[in-house]
Amino acid sequence: MRQMNGFKMLTILVIAAFLLAACGTSSTGGDAAGGKTSNSDSGQTTGNDGNAKVNLTVMTNVVGEPAKVLQDIANKFMQENPEIKVDFSAPGAEYENIMRMKMASNELPDVFATHGWAKVRYGAYLADLKDEEWAGKLSATIKPSVTDEQGKVFVLPMDEDKGSPVYNAAVLEKYGIQVPMTWDELMKAAEDIKTKSGGEVVPIHIGGADSWPIGQFFDFYATSVFISPEKNDAAQLLDGTFDWNRFDALPQMFLSLQEKGYLNKDVLTAKYSDSAKAFAEGKAAFGIYGPFLIEEAKKFNPDLKAGLMPIHSVVAGDAPTLVGGEKTTWGVWKDSPHSEAARKFVAYYAKPENVALVSASNALPPGIDGVSIAAGDLTADFEKYKDLRVFPYFDRVYLPNGMWDVMCKNGQDLLAGGITPREFSENMKKEYERLRAAQ
Repeated sequence: MRQMNGFKMLTILVIAAFLLAACGTSSTGGDAAGGKTSNSDSGQTTGNDGNAKVNLTVMTNVVGEPAKVLQDIANKFMQENPEIKVDFSAPGAEYENIMRMKMASNELPDVFATHGWAKVRYGAYLADLKDEEWAGKLSATIKPSVTDEQGKVFVLPMDEDKGSPVYNAAVLEKYGIQVPMTWDELMKAAEDIKTKSGGEVVPIHIGGADSWPIGQFFDFYATSVFISPEKNDAAQLLDGTFDWNRFDALPQMFLSLQEKGYLNKDVLTAKYSDSAKAFAEGKAAFGIYGPFLIEEAKKFNPDLKAGLMPIHSVVAGDAPTLVGGEKTTWGVWKDSPHSEAARKFVAYYAKPENVALVSASNALPPGIDGVSIAAGDLTADFEKYKDLRVFPYFDRVYLPNGMWDVMCKNGQDLLAGGITPREFSENMKKEYERLRAAQ
């Protein structure tokens, strides 16, 4: 029996050696040293293997049609630069986990996307791109999100994430409602719509079963209450001295929407898709989401007429705002063995025609000056509000990593009657302190 086990072991070792040799000759094999995550299903590009002198690893969180646009540009880059082979990967939902592992091993892709976290999460791993020709053309509104006080440019922002609530234009026109700019105006509009429609139109539809739409409310209006006013709590939230009793105002605002009948009655069982459908059918006037709700609603009603409205100011004397930051970006790993090729690749995407393609694929404003906005029906709204202040997403700057889920869950509990606004704030304080200490 012992001899038989030894024979089996020898056989296994021979097979393993054969498989390793086969992997070593594969044209799509991984390269740990270069941070490669080659995967034909994730969009790997292998157009010029024969002439390539440099293998450039590139990874993005972007998926769908926008990812196809990025890959098409990469293919054109390789055609014009046959000495560089681009291994393009778009792993989708696994992107963040993959990048965490790569950061832990300090083996990152040569070029990678930062999905809103260029400075906070990835800053220490990114090369400074301030000397690139395109760096002087960053839009004024995106610049604070991708640069620091010392002038470091962390990434190329090909477009700019600008978000705010949306409205159904037909509903507002039917009931003679002007687009509200303040919280008080929004409350008046909600009351008028509820009353004049006889309850047939819900003022604000939220798909609370998905939880993240609830978090969206808090991310939007936390800025209006605590950050954008002249007298604000930004410094205290950053240094840990914030008085969480003050936070009570925000969950109370949210709860009041339900108490006054301004939310859909099925708020805790409805999903995001239900919000899109209600919005498309004229059964909801406002969506506390972002421009993407309009695009989703058009799947139900291609003729939908809708628009953006700013995030309403809450404090007297303050002005409405937009939320924004990074969307589609490329950064260069500071320890890339192919830094020159990586910078050349990023610069190629900074060409006006390529910035235009990328920003149009997301129906968002470009992150580089000199490129026209091509956001479809929303182009006029982006132009209209282009001079409004744009603040980063509240949770990305003022809360420790992990607080997003806390906001979402407590928001659900609040609407379900499980907690009070005071308890909401107490839970936030507890988790804020715990997660902040763990950073």
